[in-house]
Amino acid sequence: MLSAFPGPAAFHGYLVAYETPFQTTASRCHADSGAILGAKLGRTRPSYAAKLLPKTTFGVLISMVLYKKTNVTAKNGINFVRSAVEGAGSLFHKIETENDLGIDALIELIRDEKPLSRQVAIQVKSGSSYYNPSGEECLIPIESHRDYWLNHPLPVLGVVFVPALGVAHWVNIKNYLKANPSETVIRFRTSNANRFDQAAFAKIFVPTVLREVPDLTLPEASALFESEKPDESYLGLIVLFRRYPNNLDFWSRLIQHITDRAPSEIPPVTVYFLAHIPWHGDIAYFGEQITEATKAHVRSKLAGFSREHVVKLLGFIDEEGGISRGAIGQSVEAIISSLPNASTFLKDIALDKSLEPFIRECAALILAMNEGAAAIPIIERLEGVRSWYATELVEHIKQYGGINPYA
Repeated sequence: MLSAFPGPAAFHGYLVAYETPFQTTASRCHADSGAILGAKLGRTRPSYAAKLLPKTTFGVLISMVLYKKTNVTAKNGINFVRSAVEGAGSLFHKIETENDLGIDALIELIRDEKPLSRQVAIQVKSGSSYYNPSGEECLIPIESHRDYWLNHPLPVLGVVFVPALGVAHWVNIKNYLKANPSETVIRFRTSNANRFDQAAFAKIFVPTVLREVPDLTLPEASALFESEKPDESYLGLIVLFRRYPNNLDFWSRLIQHITDRAPSEIPPVTVYFLAHIPWHGDIAYFGEQITEATKAHVRSKLAGFSREHVVKLLGFIDEEGGISRGAIGQSVEAIISSLPNASTFLKDIALDKSLEPFIRECAALILAMNEGAAAIPIIERLEGVRSWYATELVEHIKQYGGINPYA
């Protein structure tokens, strides 16, 4: 009878379950929920008494399995990445959860409808727990995946989707693990250089994976170059130098970066790029050639360098590499030696007791490279402050008439 059926209020704290000789569980009753409902309506009569179990409802009985919100969040991340990849024309192969060993999907790179015969493996994280808004930082727990990621035959990249912002950012997991072998969490700053969306996938992500120059326009690259974020500024620098080497405004701003920014804010590759103007024997250049008109423009800017600018350049030389073939010191030497007032600056720096001994010795070496035996009087004064390097440098010049660290 309908009067025997509990009203809605009866379902807010109890689960109707039926006991059988074989099983006394709510899951067993779930399978027979239709029969139970019919019994309550008076259409049939169960052979066993109903028992009321607290803290659930008959309504829950019909839908016992919960679909966690974290599952929805994870799926949203996968779908966001899939949409970006497929929207850019590449293929997204999802790895099902039961087969997930630390890789969520494989991306097959395609350009202009032609497969590039290259794949990358990606790990996708989605949710606010993988993003630190105060530091604009993404997080990927390493857990037990370190060796699996490092030994994977494909490039392994991590993508973090932030639902609240509707954006995703990526990191090269293998490179990070090699550079940070003791870390337990991958941490990386977010920027437009590692943004993951359809446009960035085609312009930045794919070229980076293929070791090509990202396909950015001059305004896009220029805006990145002026960014305060190191990753963005570095990306802009690379694109401007490789794609727009004869843009005079780029060179003017590159020199301004060197003169105005703190050394810690200047990537050493900036010095290497600038050394393409005076040139040196170990520069391997490719792409559009720098014209003589461009070189003349840059030389006119370099002519305005002061003693302080030369000291800053000398500061890029590391003690391990020094001034030798292939080291950043070779580029520093090429730039300084091309300056019209190089001799005056180098002599003054070599004798300046307020500077670090290594800076003074580097100045003395460049002076000796350019002036040979004529530099000995200056170097001997440096020798007087107990510089063993100065002593050996003087002996070498006297024996060979000069010095060439690149020979």
